[in-house]
Formats: sequence, structure tokens, C-alpha cells
Amino acid sequence: MHVTEELRKPGVKRMILDTDTYNEIDDQFALSLAMLAPDKIDLDCVTAAPFENDRSENFGDGMEKSWREIGICAGLVAESRGTKIPPYFKGSKERMIDEHTPVISEASEQIAKRVMNHEGITYVTAIGAVTNVASAILSHPEIKEKIAVIWLGGNAKWLHGAEFNMLGDRNASNALLSSGVPLLLFPCGGVVDHLILSIWELEHFLRGNSPLGDYLCDNVAACQPAGALAWSRVIWDISTVCGVIDPSCFAASSCPAVRLNADNSYSFDPEGVPFEHVDYVNRDRMFSVLFGRLRK
Repeated sequence: MHVTEELRKPGVKRMILDTDTYNEIDDQFALSLAMLAPDKIDLDCVTAAPFENDRSENFGDGMEKSWREIGICAGLVAESRGTKIPPYFKGSKERMIDEHTPVISEASEQIAKRVMNHEGITYVTAIGAVTNVASAILSHPEIKEKIAVIWLGGNAKWLHGAEFNMLGDRNASNALLSSGVPLLLFPCGGVVDHLILSIWELEHFLRGNSPLGDYLCDNVAACQPAGALAWSRVIWDISTVCGVIDPSCFAASSCPAVRLNADNSYSFDPEGVPFEHVDYVNRDRMFSVLFGRLRK
């Protein structure tokens, strides 16, 4: 199955969003967008992905903070638009010990259960480390026939080393890359880093529009260096959700199977299952989708 071809077919796409929501300030935009596109996305549930950086004490703490942030952000969306808060579940607290041993969590079990209970394809959109997603596939391989994964990870055409999401759980990344499931990869460096948003553009479209708009503006503004005259921020995570809402926002090509090496380089596997690699995103079209959905 070619994920891009399937996305271009008419109809509402069933989605599970796996998000490290507290890691930065862009997951909140992606979650809000997914909730506010019911004509394009049937958001079945949201799962909290783990992360570890200066915003978390450890991998598991990152997941707990992400789970709480999902509730805060989804609550603001519901308050602003009267929509229902989707079910959301806690993910793994630990990294996979190797490429073959899943970390069982509420999230991994819910992903597998919900994929199997749905008649058609479920698009699992991952915008963080893929511990939950890889664990669901490893522990329930039968879901491979009913799943397509859209992942924000890696860098363009493998010319650079791995990035934050892919390095978050190296074993899970390799488990997903070698799983053979239909995969559409949105690379960060060289592709999605074009999604640059200025604080003034954000304030113009969303400030004062709703409590949700103010919350998103406040999150971004808190990152702005004091006294900066020109400043912008990459809003990475909207790429995957915008791609589901409007597949004309991106262009992709086939890529041979790869794996992440210990030195953060990549090696190609000519015997592996190829996947789709996004080569280009239309920045203006994606932000038009975002602001068109988020504004009341």
C-alpha cells in the first residue's frame, strides 16, 4: 500500500495520534488541528509518547507530562468549539531494550485493539519517539495488515544524522523501519524545517480568537528571546496532520529500507521493504490549513 495514494482518496481518514505533547510547543497545534477537522479526520484516540530533554526528568516523566498536556490542550479545543475530547492514554515509561522486545503500555494495547476493531485502515500518526507504535506492532503483528504509519522523524534523504524523535528510542525506530508496515516519513531537517512561523503572524491570526488561540500564542511567546526584533519558530508537528487533511500540501517519493546505526548514521537494506519519504512541504498551504481550522 502506498500511503500517499490512500490519503488522496476521498473520505474521512481514521487516525490515532501518538504525541509527546509536552516536549515542545508544536504538538499542541497538531492535536488541535486533528480535533478540528472532523470532515477529514476521525480522531479515534490520542496516545502519550515519552521523551527526555530539559523539559522532563526522564523518559517516563516526559510521557506523564505529555499525557497531562493532552488533557489541557484537548480541553481547550472542546471548550472553544464544543467538540468532544477524544480518549487519551498513557504510553511507555521506558525505551525498548532491543529491537524485538516491546514495552507494553496502555497506549500500545489501545493502538492494537482499536486498529483491529476497525474494518478499514487506521492511520497512526506519530510525532515523537515511536516506542508506543513499535511496541503495538511487535506485540500484535496482526495489525500490520490494517495500519499505515505517518511519522515525523529523521532528516532529508539521510544526508544528516538522526534527529530527536528518531534518537528518542533507537530500538523502537529500527523496529518500525524494519517492520514492513506502510510508512510515510516526514523528515525534519531539510523538509519540515521549512514550516517557519513568526510570532507576529501567529498573534495576528489567533490572539484573542479563543482561549485555545491564546494558549497556543502564549506557549510560543514564552520561547521568544528577550529583545528579539526578528524571531520565528518551526512548527514541526503540523506537517503530518496537514498531510492527512490536504495531501496536496506535500510531495513524496519511494525510499529503500534503512536502519539507524550506532553512530547516528544510516545504512540501506536493499532486501527490506521500501517506504515513502516526503521530499517537499508547501509551507503556505499548510499554515493556511492550520489557521483556517483554528480560527473561529
